[in-house]
Amino acid sequence: MLGLVGISYKSAPLEIREKFAFTSDESLDFLRQLQIDPNLKGAVVISTCNRIEVYFHFESCCADKAYDSIFRNFEFYKKSNPDQRKYFYSFDGDAATEHLFKVISGLESLVFGEDQIVTQVKSSFLLSLDNNLSSSVLTRMFNKAFEAGKRVRTETAINKGSASMSSAAVELICQRTPDITNKKITLIGTGIMGELALVNLVKRNCSHLYITNRTYSKATELAEKFNITAFELDKLPEYLPQSDIILVATGAQNHIITKNMVEKFVSDSSKPQLYMDLSVPRNISTDILQLPNIELFAVDDLQEIVKETQNKRKEAISEAMEIIHFVKQEFNDWLNALELTPSIMKIQKNMEAVNSSELEGFLRINGISENEMIARYAEHISRKYTRLFIRNLKQVTNNGKQREFINVVNQLFELQENNEA
Repeated sequence: MLGLVGISYKSAPLEIREKFAFTSDESLDFLRQLQIDPNLKGAVVISTCNRIEVYFHFESCCADKAYDSIFRNFEFYKKSNPDQRKYFYSFDGDAATEHLFKVISGLESLVFGEDQIVTQVKSSFLLSLDNNLSSSVLTRMFNKAFEAGKRVRTETAINKGSASMSSAAVELICQRTPDITNKKITLIGTGIMGELALVNLVKRNCSHLYITNRTYSKATELAEKFNITAFELDKLPEYLPQSDIILVATGAQNHIITKNMVEKFVSDSSKPQLYMDLSVPRNISTDILQLPNIELFAVDDLQEIVKETQNKRKEAISEAMEIIHFVKQEFNDWLNALELTPSIMKIQKNMEAVNSSELEGFLRINGISENEMIARYAEHISRKYTRLFIRNLKQVTNNGKQREFINVVNQLFELQENNEA
């Protein structure tokens, strides 16, 4: 059984989502925790600023039991309570596959059609794959999803007027801050979102840019690339008072900027400061809003900014869904054909067993010494009828889509094995 359990900006506010966010190390720990269930064949955890989703492949497990297993693991790992299940959604089978295809194609993103989600999902998928925590079915599904996403972006206008969460954040900053080119801007974080924000600020001719990161070498690398100033994170208290705008986008699990840190230099007469927090969980304490001359925005504040871009891109939805349904059908055809494998193996096993026993008996009863030509002919007939059975099996079951016929075939050959025993 294929399925997913998830939470996103559509189903839960930021203060709920941040409780379930995963770092890369936590994702790996959580995936290994899930592997305790013997019915689990594989799983993938996706954790971004707007969604946390667990895709899974269970063997011999109904949907309700599978969902409950994932939820219980969530609650154990994140120390949450069952009441918070109401914020989650769940899909299985074809609906789960289609949801993943839409996610990677950007149809489920806050910034409709954005490209950043592809890199994020690919990183999550490779984490499972490289640690042998995926399954052949999940691997096939994700690869087909990447194929669908690539086609949607190249064959439709879904990413017309390229945008991202980072560009939306910069747009909001520009709306709130006149003459941004002369403002001192501090960026904390050198990941995808941080670098994209930096690119957008450079495009707007911002020249007073300062960047830091927990790993200082990454900050210096970006600083050299864009000809800006890097500083070590422990010097942040020195740079904050000088900054007009502070943008934070890291994977830290706690507050990097606190009220205590800011109130040391903020007063009624101090210059206004704008803080933008693109991190989930949030890296800036909301308590700083109690201080004068402070504005604070987070990812959920960007929805109004992206509406105009959304409307332009939504014209491509029907074309995108046509591509998604086509590629999804290719995956479903492969998945259905996979259902035939046990039946095909059973047919081959039975035919080989019949050939072996019947040939031995024939030679013994008729007093014929073992002859290579007779043995080869018997093997030839066995293989011919095996191919005939397999061909008809695929036709009768519509290449595995009609499961009831597969069950009949399995029962038929199980009955023959039992009789022979």
